[in-house]
Amino acid sequence: MIAAGLMSGTSLDGIDVAAVDLRPRGRAYDVRVLRFETVRYDPSLASRLRALLPPAQSESPRGAGAARAICELDADVGAAFGEAAARVTRGLRLDFAASHGQTLHHVGRRPGAAGATLQIGDAFAIRERLGVTVAYDFRRADCAAGGEGAPLVPYVDALLLGGAGERRAALNLGGIANVTLLPAGGGDVLAFDVGPGNMLLDELARTRLGRPFDDGGEAAERGCADETLVERFLADPWFALPPPKSTGRERFGAHALGEVWGRLSPEDALASAVEITARALARALARAGYSGVPLIASGGGLRNRALIAAIARWTGSEVRSSASAGIDPDAKEAIAFAVLGYELLRGRPAGLPNVTGAAGPRLLGALAPHDLAHVLARVRSEEGQA
Repeated sequence: MIAAGLMSGTSLDGIDVAAVDLRPRGRAYDVRVLRFETVRYDPSLASRLRALLPPAQSESPRGAGAARAICELDADVGAAFGEAAARVTRGLRLDFAASHGQTLHHVGRRPGAAGATLQIGDAFAIRERLGVTVAYDFRRADCAAGGEGAPLVPYVDALLLGGAGERRAALNLGGIANVTLLPAGGGDVLAFDVGPGNMLLDELARTRLGRPFDDGGEAAERGCADETLVERFLADPWFALPPPKSTGRERFGAHALGEVWGRLSPEDALASAVEITARALARALARAGYSGVPLIASGGGLRNRALIAAIARWTGSEVRSSASAGIDPDAKEAIAFAVLGYELLRGRPAGLPNVTGAAGPRLLGALAPHDLAHVLARVRSEEGQA
C-alpha cells in the first residue's frame, strides 16, 4: 500500500508530505519512504493562521467574522495540503492519504467535560486533488472518550521502535517536545508531552534574529542561559503534572516568552530556551525512571546542535537520530499518520488509553471516501499476504 502522510505541527513552518510504502508485518509494519518534502505555507496563508492561533486572541476577528475566518481557513488549508501532496506524489500510484491537518486549538481533557481539539484542513479538498480516500480527524475520537487527544504518535513508536533488547525512548523535537518510553522487549509504553521543543526557539529566531529558525543552533551556541529565567519558566505548574498530559501553543506560544526575554541578547535568549527544553526533558525522564536511556530522536530540533548537546548533558543519554532505526527523522510524524490511516482502514483501534487517559482504545479518524471498496479490498489483500 502506498500512502501519503500529511502533517503540519505547532511550529507552523509548512506541510510535511511523506509518500510511504507500507507493508503489514504482524502487528507492526515495514515502512519505506519513497519521497518526502516539507512544502512551505504561502506567506499570506501562514499570516491568516497566525492571526487565529493562540495567543493572538486580541488580533482575532470576533463573532461571525471569526466563524467565517475559520470556515475559509479550513477550506484553504485543505487545498494547500492537497496541492502539496499532489506535488510530492506526482507519478506515484497512491492507495490512500492520511492527514493530521493543522491544529487551530487544543484543549485536551476538561474537568466535567470531554476534551476539545480542532484540526483544520478540509479532507474533501485533499481528496479532490488526489483522487483517493483520505483519512483525517484523528484526535477527536480520543477526546470524546475522555482522553487528551494527544500525543498519538506513541502508538506508532510502539509499532515501529518497540520490542528492542534495550530500554529506550523515542523523542520528538517538534514545536512541542514529546517522548515515548519503550520498555525492553516490548510491553506497554508510556508517553507524554514534556514542554516546548522548537516553539520558543523559532519564535525567538523570528522576532530577534529575523530568521525562521536558528540554523544549527549557532546563535544559541554563542549565548549564555539566564539561570533565573530558566528556573522561573520551569516552575510553571504544568511541568510537574503527572501523565497523561499534552500541551501546545495555547500554553507555550509567543506569550510564554513575556517581556523579560526582551532584556536578554538574542543569543542569551536562545540559549535560555535551549536549557528549558533540555531540563524539562531530563526531569521528566528522571521522574519516570528513564534517565540515561538511549534517545531515538526525530523532528526539526535534531538539527540544533546546541539543543542536542544540552539534552545529552542533562539527560546523560546518547541521542541517536531515528535514521539509525530506519526512520527519516524529518518525515517521522507524517509517516506516523500514514500508519494511523492504515490502522483505521484495517478497523484496528489505534489509541493508547494509558497515554491519553481515554476510557479505552478507540478507532481513530474519519474517512473522506473515494472508491472505498477498492482500497478496502487492497487492505484485505495485503493483510492476507502479511
